[in-house]
Amino acid sequence: MALDYTIVGERLKKARLDKKLTQENLSEQLGISVAFLSKVERGNSHVNLKRLSQICDILGVIYKIAKVIVEE
Repeated sequence: MALDYTIVGERLKKARLDKKLTQENLSEQLGISVAFLSKVERGNSHVNLKRLSQICDILGVIYKIAKVIVEE
């Protein structure tokens, strides 16, 4: 089983847009680059659970890892 980073990224982007935040706003709050956040949202870069938790806290969402794990 593996984490599907594409699904994670899509859900993070949707939550960010629902909060009316730009990538610049969110990346500044997280202390990361806009480029890295963009890669995470596209599923092109893996985000660790600590950073995922930080993102979810800022966006006011709960991450449910079980919903984004897929069998290989």
